[in-house]
Amino acid sequence: MSISKTIATLNLSFAGIVAATCLGLPGAAVAQEGAAGALFDEIVTTARKKSSAESVQEVPVAVTAFGPEQIDALFVKKLDDLSYLMPNVQLEAVGTFPGVQNFSIRGQGINSSIPSVDPTVGVFVDGLYLGSTFGVVIDTFDLESIEVLRGPQGLLFGRNVTGGAVILRNARPTGEFGTRMRVGATDEDQYNVSVAIEGPIFGDNFAAKVVAYYDDDDGYFDNVNQDFTPDTSVPPGAIFPYAPAPYPIQSFYIEPALRSDVGKMETKFIRPSLTWDVNDRTEIYLSIESGSSEGDGAIWSDVTAQRLGSAASISEFTTSADELGFTDMDWAQGVLELNVAEVGNGTVTNIFGMRRVDADSATDIDGVYFPLFSVPGFTDQRQWSNELRWAGSFSEKWEATIGAYYFDQTMHYREGRYIQAAITRALGGDMESDNFGLFWSNDYHLNDTMTVTAGLRYTKETKDARIISGEGGGCDDVVTFDCDFDDLNGNWENVTPKLGFQWNYAESSQLYGFWTKGYRSGGFNFRNAKPNVIPPGPTKEEENNTFEVGVKTDFMDGKMRLNVAVFHNEIDDIQRELNIGDPDVVVLQATVNAGDVTIKGVEVDFIALLMDNLSVTASIGLQDGEYDRVDPFIDQIEQVLGFPVLGDDLPRLADSNYSAGFSWDIPAGSAGLFNIAGNYSWREDHPYNDSNTEIFDDQERVNASINWFAPGDVWEVSLYGKNLTDEANWGNLTSISGLYTAGPMQKGRVIGLEVNYRR
Repeated sequence: MSISKTIATLNLSFAGIVAATCLGLPGAAVAQEGAAGALFDEIVTTARKKSSAESVQEVPVAVTAFGPEQIDALFVKKLDDLSYLMPNVQLEAVGTFPGVQNFSIRGQGINSSIPSVDPTVGVFVDGLYLGSTFGVVIDTFDLESIEVLRGPQGLLFGRNVTGGAVILRNARPTGEFGTRMRVGATDEDQYNVSVAIEGPIFGDNFAAKVVAYYDDDDGYFDNVNQDFTPDTSVPPGAIFPYAPAPYPIQSFYIEPALRSDVGKMETKFIRPSLTWDVNDRTEIYLSIESGSSEGDGAIWSDVTAQRLGSAASISEFTTSADELGFTDMDWAQGVLELNVAEVGNGTVTNIFGMRRVDADSATDIDGVYFPLFSVPGFTDQRQWSNELRWAGSFSEKWEATIGAYYFDQTMHYREGRYIQAAITRALGGDMESDNFGLFWSNDYHLNDTMTVTAGLRYTKETKDARIISGEGGGCDDVVTFDCDFDDLNGNWENVTPKLGFQWNYAESSQLYGFWTKGYRSGGFNFRNAKPNVIPPGPTKEEENNTFEVGVKTDFMDGKMRLNVAVFHNEIDDIQRELNIGDPDVVVLQATVNAGDVTIKGVEVDFIALLMDNLSVTASIGLQDGEYDRVDPFIDQIEQVLGFPVLGDDLPRLADSNYSAGFSWDIPAGSAGLFNIAGNYSWREDHPYNDSNTEIFDDQERVNASINWFAPGDVWEVSLYGKNLTDEANWGNLTSISGLYTAGPMQKGRVIGLEVNYRR
């Protein structure tokens, strides 16, 4: 029997249990010890860059953290698997090209797959900042923790974290022999094998680990266009040579739409790591990762027709695209971390990192059976950075973190547009950027219960860009991109302050508050389609003033936990990525400073251990955003185009969202332990684009799992379901020349079977 039929059979009995119990967040699953209480296990955070990690519940920051057990129990394969589980957090992939993030926290996010657009939510892996939005929503395995910090984090993390920061920490070698293996499959013919092996080498001072990952997705979506009409602008099987100097010519193959199952992707990576205890004071950590994703391009469909339901010729999760496109993404990164203790009363840490992403992809963006709009895009991004800091204490009452940071990035992007089988348009550019920062954060303990915080960060940044000129009808060379370029540059510098307090008014309770500022870099638009309407930049930097007050408390003898945060953000010169249907270029995209905005809201997280074997969770997020001032340039754009480009509501800001969940342990004696867990999440409808003409529907997510843990904590078998109500959603909603709406589809219901082995 095939794995698909096996899972389908198991699902018959599984569905009845899910129908009665899928109400909440799956708790961490820990064999024999019980899963229900694991959410109360201490999870530590390194977000404040102290000399040692801190308990999440004790830091004066709105943060949601997931340890390794929680990550496994939630079946997190990519960051967007967490998108619905935290208040006012959307960890979405934009979908234009695979792997590109459009994360939004507290209503501050981006709407773009333009690689020159800086994020509002920064992503960090082992202390390495990922400088591009490309290659961020990729597969993960063997993580020690995921921390999601809500609100600006500019003091310690610098620019481009005005919405917040997502911090991933890979599990480091422990110095003990160990093996972990995970094998999984889904009812949609996706198979996964992952292995982590570690142990001491060269004596007791060296420990090493090797992680290997392989995933084969045979395609989730149905293509109903078997008798496709050939696209004469992009011939089936076309090969595109592309040579952005100084790189050699490469060739890219576009596959015609001849398969019914589309969205295929093969992903693999290997990550060796090493820790070296040089002596009692000094430790070195080295991690290198190399991976690739190859397969179809993003699968777009006619959203307007899909929403018509039975009245249309195309249903949800289907496309009639005449091309499959392609994805060929490679990445490599390395982190070298040095820690030296007992330097004064603190520890010196140096983190050096490098990363390279080559993301080449082509997409049939119109998503329909005839040639209308096809886009191959080629991205090459390289970066290196170094952070040197000291964290410790000057006295019993005064703790501090002092550091310096440098970041260097080069980026090349080329995009070809094939329009209505007759028009070609070349877009793209090159950019070099440098960022230098100095930071100093201080905590002063007035007494045993009251602490005040004060800090400053100075940042200076430069960007030099060459962008393909769109003047005079633009460039039509989509093969070699021998085009005219405009030379542009920008320079920015600023100071990020923070003032706050923390009052531990009871043994397990605190009240905190702070004021801080944050900045998002000014920048450039590589899709310079109509510079006579909207120039490619530079935009002014975005400035954020934030006020936040929060309470964290454990009560009922530590069996209940309530965390509440209230925030008020004032954003000046907010940058928006306009997405406008245009008859000349199909989609006009540009970055502008739209005006000043206020976003305010509240977030509540609750956990309760109702019985020793039953825990429940709940969260709610409420937020509201509105323009206080609209930049006069918006009126100029609207007069030229003849229609509004800026609505009243902010994109990717859902006014309300909530989730509820449970985790129930069922001891089975000598047979081990069973656990049933589930969650229900809901997000209110909200705009995708700034003109508010494209709206994401209300979304609900129902996830559930049945888990068996063998005696001895060695084997674990899980049957799980994601998006059990089969909700349709799209990474973005794009107007195709103002005629209809298309979007890259996200997966619906997935049933999976997973086996874990640990020794």
